[in-house]
Amino acid sequence: MDGPTSPALRVCVPTHLEMVRPVRRILESLLASEGWSEDDVADVGLVATEILQNAVEHGSRNDGHEAVEVRCEIFGREVVIEVSDPGTGKGVDSLLLQDPERPPPEDSSRGRGLYLVQRIARRMDRLRAPHGGSLLRVRMAPEGGA
Repeated sequence: MDGPTSPALRVCVPTHLEMVRPVRRILESLLASEGWSEDDVADVGLVATEILQNAVEHGSRNDGHEAVEVRCEIFGREVVIEVSDPGTGKGVDSLLLQDPERPPPEDSSRGRGLYLVQRIARRMDRLRAPHGGSLLRVRMAPEGGA
């Protein structure tokens, strides 16, 4: 080894919504072990849940026959989460063209995911993944953190 490595999580999970909670729990445990507060861990968990659910529900066929890739890495007092989907759902453009700054209608029961992520995360990037799907990358830091 050349030196200390950053704590990280890398996993490919089947495109089933049942996979969201276990990934969230692992990420939350990783952050807690690094000294993040309960509130900050909960915020990151919420963001991770939203982007992973979106990848499964909208970026895939949501049938378990594909995979969503999740990468999380802690750099000092910042966590970077990347989720890439296979792109077989609504298509990459549906993610790229959505305005995450605009709140959904109050009477809508859906459509709050990216809006919440945009409001909570320090930064959110929506990209075309090299394999043809979409990639959502968020950066978060603890309240009052770096």
